[in-house]
Amino acid sequence: MAEKVLAKDNWYHFELIVFEQTMANTEAFEGKLAAIKLPRKHFDLTYTTFPKSLLLINPIQFARLNTEDFYLQSSYRQLQRRKDYQPLIHTAWLQSVKSDSSSKPIIFSAPFSMNNSSPVQGYMTLERGYYLHLKVQFELEKEGLFYLIDQRRRIRLSETHYFDHPMFGVIIYVERLDIETTAIIK
Repeated sequence: MAEKVLAKDNWYHFELIVFEQTMANTEAFEGKLAAIKLPRKHFDLTYTTFPKSLLLINPIQFARLNTEDFYLQSSYRQLQRRKDYQPLIHTAWLQSVKSDSSSKPIIFSAPFSMNNSSPVQGYMTLERGYYLHLKVQFELEKEGLFYLIDQRRRIRLSETHYFDHPMFGVIIYVERLDIETTAIIK
């Protein structure tokens, strides 16, 4: 006889924008000569995307979302229109995170390209304990120097969070989803 058991994972919708600040800046800050070390165990964002409606019915541990399911499209378009900012990464995904644990890190990368004058890479994790915390570590390479955002911050769900550096910024939105996953036990 089969029995349904509710899984203990909570599901989250994440969305992330990384952008370069191209305006002249008078703030004094140092670049580093070495790059950050990315975690060995992680999820890579692939080119495979899924509609959120399908994932709500049949969730998998990690899945990148179609652009139709992005919440920060207007913020992204505002950054594109302003000459002082250049969006480098915009993506969204669903991920499960167990109670009292950290999510598997998600690795992001935007190498040199025709639309990207400065490569950026980094990762983020969600830490789920009594409070929720985001750990964000990104670096932007410009003229052979690396500029770093390395922050851990308590967050509230369904709010937009901004991580700042004089050279670039990271915008993250996180919301919990009501997905009841079940496992069949014989």
